[in-house]
Amino acid sequence: MGLKIISLSEPEVSEEPQRLSLCMMVRDEEESLPRCLSSVKDVVDEMIIVDTGSTDRTVEIAKEFGATVIHEEWTGDFARHRNTGIDAATGDWVLILDADEEIADATALRPLLNEEAIEGYVLREVNFIGSEPGIDAVVNAAFRMFRNRPEYRYEGALHEQIQAKVDPEGGKCTRFVGVEILHYGYLDHTTEARGKKDRNMRIVLEEVKRKPNDAFTLFNAGVEYQRINDHHTALDYFGRAFRNLESMRQYFASLLLRNIVASLKETERYDEALEVCVDGLEAYPDFTDLHYLRGQLHFARREYRESIESFQRAIDLGDHAGDRYMSQAGMGSFYSHFALGTLHEAIGDQAEAVRCYKRSVTTARSLYGPPLVRLTQLLLSTDSVEDVERFIVGIVPEARRAEGLRLIADVFVSEGAHEAARRLLDEALQMAPETHSIRVTLAHCHLAMGEVDRAIETLDAIPASSEVHSLARAKRVLAGLMTARDDLIEQALDGFDAPTYRDAWLLMNDARHGRATSSEFDSPPEAVEAIILDMASALLEMSQLDAFNAVAPLLYQVTTDRPVLDERLGHLLLRNGFVDLGADRLLAAIQSGEPAPSAYALLARVCQDRDLVEDAEVFLRAALEHDSQNMSRYLELASHLSGQGRYVEANEVLSAGLELWPRSTVLRELHSSLGVIAQSR
Repeated sequence: MGLKIISLSEPEVSEEPQRLSLCMMVRDEEESLPRCLSSVKDVVDEMIIVDTGSTDRTVEIAKEFGATVIHEEWTGDFARHRNTGIDAATGDWVLILDADEEIADATALRPLLNEEAIEGYVLREVNFIGSEPGIDAVVNAAFRMFRNRPEYRYEGALHEQIQAKVDPEGGKCTRFVGVEILHYGYLDHTTEARGKKDRNMRIVLEEVKRKPNDAFTLFNAGVEYQRINDHHTALDYFGRAFRNLESMRQYFASLLLRNIVASLKETERYDEALEVCVDGLEAYPDFTDLHYLRGQLHFARREYRESIESFQRAIDLGDHAGDRYMSQAGMGSFYSHFALGTLHEAIGDQAEAVRCYKRSVTTARSLYGPPLVRLTQLLLSTDSVEDVERFIVGIVPEARRAEGLRLIADVFVSEGAHEAARRLLDEALQMAPETHSIRVTLAHCHLAMGEVDRAIETLDAIPASSEVHSLARAKRVLAGLMTARDDLIEQALDGFDAPTYRDAWLLMNDARHGRATSSEFDSPPEAVEAIILDMASALLEMSQLDAFNAVAPLLYQVTTDRPVLDERLGHLLLRNGFVDLGADRLLAAIQSGEPAPSAYALLARVCQDRDLVEDAEVFLRAALEHDSQNMSRYLELASHLSGQGRYVEANEVLSAGLELWPRSTVLRELHSSLGVIAQSR
C-alpha cells in the first residue's frame, strides 16, 4: 500500500484552524455507543450520526452527547448510509467510527489536521476476537480520517471502501499513523447476540451477484464462510478472488494468501497449504503470520527442525504495527513462543519447553491461558505442588489475574491437588467476585473432593444470565451422574436451549440408569462425542468408575471415527492408571488406523514395565519410523537398547539423531558416553 509511518510531533502547520466531523451509522447500540462517543467527544467539533432504525436508547444517548441524528431506513447498503452522514458534515475533515469502537488516544488526531499535503490518514485498528478483549486480536490498517470533499464518497454494500477515491495512486497523499482504534464487534458474544454473521453473509452474497469478478468482494465472501468454519466454501471464494487480483500490492492480497493457507490447514491439506505458504513468502518475505503458519504446517507434518526455524523467524520479525499487513497480534511473540514450547515438549526437550512457555506467558500483553496451563502441568510432573504454586503464581500477569489463578487451580484439580486449588480459587473470588467462571471451577473442585452439596450450593450462586451458564449446567449434570440424581440433570436441562448438550446429557443419563438409548439425534455426532468424552474424562479423574463404565460405551455408539476414539480413550485410561484397558484401546487404534506416534511410545513403556523387551523394541522402532524428526524417539530407543547391553546399536541410533539435531547436548553427551562403553567391551 506504500504507507509511511510518520511522527505525530512535527506537522506542517496550516494557518487556518481545521474542524473535525465525526460521522457514524448506528442501529440499536445503547450498550456500546457511550464508550465510543466518550473517547472522541473532546476532540471532534461535531457528531453526525445516521440511525437506521434503532428501537432502544441509541438516539437518546447520541443526543445527550450533542450529536445531530439523521434517521434513514436501513437498505442493506453500508456505503449509502455512510455517505448520508458525510453529506451532512460541515467540518474540514471527517472521522469515521462504528459504535463498537473507540479511539485509544483521540488527542493525537488534532495535530494531523494541519498537514497541508495530506488528504487522509490510515489508523491502526485492533480487532479483538475470542471471548473477551485483551489477548486475541487482529491488527490492520483502517482508512478512517480524510478531508471532507464532495468527490470523496464510499462504495460497496459491505466492507465499504473510500481510500481509492482519496488516494488512487496509493500512498501519495495518505499516511499511516499509530493512533489505535479498538474494535470490540468481533467478540464472540457480540457477533452471536447481534446476528452479525447472518447479516454479513446475506449482504456479501448479494454483492457477489452484483460483482461476480471483483476480487475484494469475493475475498469478503470467503472470510464470512471462514468465520462459520465452512473452509471448503471459503477456499472456493478465496481461489476466485486470487484469480481476479489486479496486483499482489493490493492491501488485502497478503491477507488473502494467509487465509488460503489457514483454511487449507484446517482441512488438513498440509502439502497444498505449504506450497501456498512458500509462494506467499516469496511475495511477502517479512509477513510474520505466514512464517507462523508455515511453522504450524511443518509441525503437523512432524518436520520439527523446519518448524522451529519458522517459529523463530516469526519471533525475529516480531508483531506488525498494521501499516503493511493485516496481522493477528502475537504471531511474532507469545503465540510463536507457545508453539515452540509445544514443539519442544513433543520432542522431549522439557527444559526448553518450560523456557518457551514462560516467555509466552510473560510476553503476552494480557493473560494468555494455554501456555500457563501447559507450564503448570509440566512443572507438576517434576516438582512439588508448593513449589509449582509459588513459581507459577508469581508470573501470572496483573491483567485478568483472577482468571489466571482459576486456570492454575483447574490444573491442580485435575492433578489431585485439591486444597491448593481451593486456596487459589478463594483468592480469585476475592479479587473478582463477579466472575462466575471461578465458581464453575470451584464447584468442580468440590465434586472432585466428594462435596456434592457444596458444589450445588456454589452452582446455585451463578445466575442463568451468566455467560458461563452452560458450563454451570454441565457441572450440575456431572453431579447428577455421580450421584444418580435425576433431579440435578432435570435442573440443568430446564429451559436450556442447546440441542447438542441436551442430546448428550440425556444419552448419558439414560445410560447411567441402564435405560435403552437411541442412536438417533439431530445434533452433529462429533459434537455429541466431544461432550460425552469430556464428561467421561471428568468421571474417571474423580474415580467415579460406575458412572464412567455406564457412559463410556456411548462413545462407540455416536463416534464417526473409531480409531481416533480408541486412541483418545487409550491415553485417558493410561493417564488415570488403567494400564491394561488403556493398552487394549491403543492396540485397537494401531490395528484399525494410523495413530499418533505417541501411541506406539506409550505401548512401549507398558511393555518395558512388564519386561516384554522385544515387544517394547518393536513399538519404539514404530514410533521412530512414524516420527523420525522427534529427538525423544531416538533417546527412547537408544536407552532401551543400551539397557540390554546393545551399546553399538544404541550409539548408531544416537548418531542418526545427531544428524538431525547436531546441537543437541543430550544426544551428544549420551552418544559420547555410549561410545566409550562400546569401545571398552
